[in-house]
Parts: sequence; C-alpha cells; structure tokens
Amino acid sequence: MRDADRDAAEAARSPRANGAGQAPGLDAGRVVAYSWLMAAAAIWVLNQVHEGLHEHHNLPPIVHWLRDASLAVPLAAIAVLAAALVVRARASVSGRASSPSGAAPLAWAVLAALLFAVLSIPGNQLHGVLFGAEEESVGWLQDALIDGSIALAVSLAALVPVALVAGPPWRPGNSNPLDHAPGPSLAAAAGHSASLATAETTYAGGDR
Repeated sequence: MRDADRDAAEAARSPRANGAGQAPGLDAGRVVAYSWLMAAAAIWVLNQVHEGLHEHHNLPPIVHWLRDASLAVPLAAIAVLAAALVVRARASVSGRASSPSGAAPLAWAVLAALLFAVLSIPGNQLHGVLFGAEEESVGWLQDALIDGSIALAVSLAALVPVALVAGPPWRPGNSNPLDHAPGPSLAAAAGHSASLATAETTYAGGDR
C-alpha cells in the first residue's frame, strides 16, 4: 500500500498532473488589442513626422491615420504573435511557461516592438508606392532607419507598460481549475482514498 501511495504522490507532483509542463494558450483578445495599440500609436507619430509630405489624394488627418493604422495592424499582429511564440518557447525550456511573472512580459514587449519596427520599414515603402507619397529629402537607407527607430521607440512606449500591468498576450497557465486547487492535488487524494479502500477490503476479507 505504501508503494501505491508513493506512486500516486509522485504522479501528482509531476508536470503532467499539475499543469506546469503545459504551455498556456494565446489570448485572442489581447493579441488584437495589442496589435491595434502598437500600430495606431506608431502610425500616429509617423504621420506627425511626415506631416509636410503629400499624397496623390490627401485625406483628413484622422481618416489618414485610421487608414494607415488599419494597414499596419497585420504587421503588428505578426510581430505580437512571433514574439509570443519565441518567448513562450524559451520559457518552456526553462520550465516557466505557465507563469506570467518575471521577465517574460518585458521580453515579449521588447521583441514585439523590435519585430514591428523591422516590418514597418518595407511597410512604409509600400505605403509610398500605393498612395503616391512624396519622396523624402534624405536617402532611402537614412529614411528607413529614421522611420524604423521611431516605430521602435513608440512601440516600446506603448507595449512595455501594458505588458507589465495587463500581462503578455497568453493565458497564465492551464484553464482547468482543478489544476490550481489548493492543498493536495485531486490525483493524490484519489490515489490515497483508493489505497485506503483496498486496505479495508483486504482486512475485512482477512477477518472472515
């Protein structure tokens, strides 16, 4: 009976039983919200920087901002998701996949901002081609570095506080409430009860 109790306790402490080894799932709502936040903030600042430039069809500032932000959201979503996959993969290797605390939210925010800044460079060039924006007075490389740096700084300012306060775009652990029950786990309790029941049956049979 002691061997059965020990096996049940070890199974309850294992990652499979307590959910520690299970990677938390992404939160679709946060992915969408963070993508819009990063895209809208970065595009608004970039539009202010390029306020003196004109397009073939000039739009009201708010409409112009909403249009460009909507076009940048897919790039922001790619950055948000890719950063989440990378950070979660590294957290899984270190055994901290189910915890939102520590450096994971900050690492995700920094990586997402960096990826979005890189993706925004070809995005800005495509924007100029699609809408006929005036050429910059600086060279292509310098313009790309300036726009990318602006996108990086604004994205960091937008994502870092939100990630530290609201958390990264994934759920912190398994959604099964039994995995987070206080005290002995359900598996250990069930194993112990089964052992007691078996022992009582054996003793009862012996009395006969």
